[in-house]
Amino acid sequence: MVSKLRSVVLFFLTAGFAANAFAQAKPSKTAGSGDDKYIVSALTALKANNLDEAKTEIDKAFTPETKDKAKAYFVKAEVYISLQQQSKNSGGTYYQDAARALFKLIELKADYEKATVDQILLYCGFAYFNDGVKSYNDHKFAESIDIMKYVLKVRDISGGEKKFEKLPQGKQFDTVCANVTLSMANSAYTLLKYDEAAPLLAAAKNNPITRSAAVYECLIDAYNHLKNSKESFAVVEEARNAYPDDLIIRNQELNYYLATGKHEELAKKLEAAVTKEPNNSEILSNLAFAYLSMASAKDGRKTSNTSELLAKAEESFKNALKLSPESGSSNYNFGALYFNQAIDLNEQMNTIAASANADQKKYDDLKAKRDAFFAKSMPYLEKSYTVFSANENNLKGEDQANYKGTVAALGKVYAAQNKADKATEMNRKYETLK
Repeated sequence: MVSKLRSVVLFFLTAGFAANAFAQAKPSKTAGSGDDKYIVSALTALKANNLDEAKTEIDKAFTPETKDKAKAYFVKAEVYISLQQQSKNSGGTYYQDAARALFKLIELKADYEKATVDQILLYCGFAYFNDGVKSYNDHKFAESIDIMKYVLKVRDISGGEKKFEKLPQGKQFDTVCANVTLSMANSAYTLLKYDEAAPLLAAAKNNPITRSAAVYECLIDAYNHLKNSKESFAVVEEARNAYPDDLIIRNQELNYYLATGKHEELAKKLEAAVTKEPNNSEILSNLAFAYLSMASAKDGRKTSNTSELLAKAEESFKNALKLSPESGSSNYNFGALYFNQAIDLNEQMNTIAASANADQKKYDDLKAKRDAFFAKSMPYLEKSYTVFSANENNLKGEDQANYKGTVAALGKVYAAQNKADKATEMNRKYETLK
């Protein structure tokens, strides 16, 4: 079987974008006689670099009686961003208060002191990004998402990252915003919030700044969890064209064909892969399994080319085990190839035995063939048992299922061979694995 994907964090961001994106804001000119007294005193204190006093005064300005709201919000942003830039406040969040003040200012009067507003907002965008990265690297993924959203708000409320291009480090802001989308996507994916992760991952793979095989891998996996097979396969095809040598993407493609029962298409894909990588045991084993799946119709009946397909499966398993003789799954599936044929013959024997006019010769012929298939399955099933039992307590998923299948099959084979002690041992082992 094609191995299933695990949800693994595939993208990592590091802090370091533009800590000095904004030079300290120059205080506005002293307000006229019509301005609120607290705004005037805050500006005076700001000009004298008495920032604590400036903060106290501007905070007082926010009362129902404040006449010039736009001015008040602007000065608050100037004061708080200046506080943020003091070395003692380097780890603080004054910039968030400055950003919120500017968000409100833009709602009230979008063009108010726009040059300075853009400069402060750009600084805030970088600061939000760096704090979001810190939370991400501390594995505080939900918190990181909440912080990173404000970087995008800075972008959107300012008219897009291109609006900052004329400012120092402004050209980097498009890269920051792309990485924000990627970081939020990865955080949501890690939190298993696939409905939130999928659109963000789609945006990340559509952006040349963040497009990568890893983004495609996670997006495909997210769509699979959301049972969105149409979108999943569309992305699989796109990813295979973009990254034809990526192993995980190739496995995702194979998983799709396997899950949808498109075994013929799967076999063709695997045959092409074997031609390209003839020494890849995993591909050979998957190809053998595809042939086995094709050998039976959906209702369990044999197809017209069952014998040919079983022969192809046998050859592929042999080639796979030459390369990886210690593969528990390959040994199990190869043993199952012979075991299942033996079981088919055994059912035919039971039908004859239940008949009033039993044909003893036919029964004996079938028994001889059955026993031969059981005998051929034995070395592979016993090898599978040896491999899996050595790591019995740590088996999961497909390996665990294959181990149980191995034990069950061995119990039946030993019973058919009159090896009662071994059959009993396997039956008891099977009970412990339920």
